[in-house]
Amino acid sequence: MANKIKQLSIGVQVGMLKSMFPQSTVTNLRDKGLIWKHKIQPSPLSDQYEVKLEYDIGKPPRFYVIHPLPLPLSKNAKKLPHVYDQKKQRLCLYYPDGKQWNPSMPLTKTVVLWAYEWLYHYELWLGSDDDWKGGGVHPYNNQTKIDDLK
Repeated sequence: MANKIKQLSIGVQVGMLKSMFPQSTVTNLRDKGLIWKHKIQPSPLSDQYEVKLEYDIGKPPRFYVIHPLPLPLSKNAKKLPHVYDQKKQRLCLYYPDGKQWNPSMPLTKTVVLWAYEWLYHYELWLGSDDDWKGGGVHPYNNQTKIDDLK
C-alpha cells in the first residue's frame, strides 16, 4: 500500500503564518486556500519587498513579488532569472514534483523561507555579472505553462 501524504489543513497553515509573521495579512478562503501578504527584507542591508503567497488545496503554492513591480534587472539582463512568470513575478522556489515541497509541509518552513533566500540571491544577481548564484534547476522551457502543472 502506498504511503499517503497527510496534508496540513488550511487552518493550520494560516495559524502558522500568523504566528511566525504577526504583521502579515492572511486570508482563509473557506478552508480551501489562502492568500498571505507580507513585507520581506532578506538581509539587514536589503530593500523591502512586498510579497504574496497563494495556496489552494490540491495545487502547489504560488509565490509572487508584488512590489516593486517590476523588479529592477541587472545591468545586462533582459529578464528576471529563475521565475515562472516574468510579468507576474512568480518566483521559482522549488521543483514542483512533490519531492521538495508537498502538502504535509508547513509553508512557513519551506516556501516562505525559500522566498527570503530567492530575494537574497536576486540582490546578489543585481550587482553581479548576470549569473544567477541561487542554484536550482528551472525545468520548463518557454512553451510550458506553469498552469499545466496542476
